[in-house]
Amino acid sequence: MKKTLNLREQVYNSLKLDIISGKYSLDDTINEKTLMNHYNISKAPVRDALIELCNDGILKSIPRLGYKIINYSNEYLEGILKFRLIIEPKYLNEYWDRLSNDNIEELERLHREQMDSSDRDDPVIYWKTNQDFHLKLASFYHDEFFYETLENALNKQMLVFSQFYWTSWDKQVFNRYTHQHDELIEFLKNGNKEEAIKDLQNDIASFMKK
Repeated sequence: MKKTLNLREQVYNSLKLDIISGKYSLDDTINEKTLMNHYNISKAPVRDALIELCNDGILKSIPRLGYKIINYSNEYLEGILKFRLIIEPKYLNEYWDRLSNDNIEELERLHREQMDSSDRDDPVIYWKTNQDFHLKLASFYHDEFFYETLENALNKQMLVFSQFYWTSWDKQVFNRYTHQHDELIEFLKNGNKEEAIKDLQNDIASFMKK
């Protein structure tokens, strides 16, 4: 049974999607009253959602004005990618023996389902499918700290990605990382650790390129 989202969660999810899909620019000021009118709800859930978005590093509070989207630099994005290039291949190598055939089949099913149902013209869906793939692989290691660390890095990368790439989206990027995920799954199925690690590195390094 699906969990029913409370008002704070609904506002949080809706506003976060609007931000990462480019409905707000870095110059826009987001205020409680406008959101209260938009969602036709009281102040408390709106305020709580905005506070949570601030805690997540998505918004910053401007006293007496409202909230602004945090402007991350391109260097910040490069830092995330360098971090992922070090940590993800290292953990795949470290936990290679924890991957079972059932795990690999589950990863392949997820990938096929994503490819069958995804709108390749939608960069939000592009990012979500890519994020889900990497987190699914990470879940097989049974290392909670690594999973949480990677999830936080991917969430931050999504925010920076939205600022730099939404307006110049090229759906060929979707095709590129789809091919790389196909290759990674084949290397996993064949037990080719060296090539799987190399493919994972290429995936992380290339999917953000325009």
